[in-house]
Amino acid sequence: MELLTWDESYSVNVNFIDGQHKKLFNLANGYSEALKNGESKAALSRLLDSLAEYANVHFSTEERYFVQFNYLHSEEHKREHLIISKKIEELKTKIKVGIEIEQDEVSNFLRIWLDGHVKGTDQKYIECFNKNGLR
Repeated sequence: MELLTWDESYSVNVNFIDGQHKKLFNLANGYSEALKNGESKAALSRLLDSLAEYANVHFSTEERYFVQFNYLHSEEHKREHLIISKKIEELKTKIKVGIEIEQDEVSNFLRIWLDGHVKGTDQKYIECFNKNGLR
């Protein structure tokens, strides 16, 4: 069973950003599944590295448009990106030093990030991005 399943309620009405969100969902689901299946520390570390790397790509994409379109809520949104990035780094550090990670801790974090952030915070930029020609 997937941690999160994409549906149109997550859409930000910008095709390539929706595509990035879908890839983040796939990476998060892969990590969650690997954790549930008791994958090795090395496998979990690689999956989390991939999730962190792609999250940075995605955040950079959004933040570039915040500047380009003078998005009013950019500072608040960027703070959320920073919090998410720090949490991912915290999880990566725990794995590398051998601290056991609770499955619920990871699942809850991924749900809050992808469900809460995409359905909440990201929805706020739809009007601005669409008004400036992104679809």
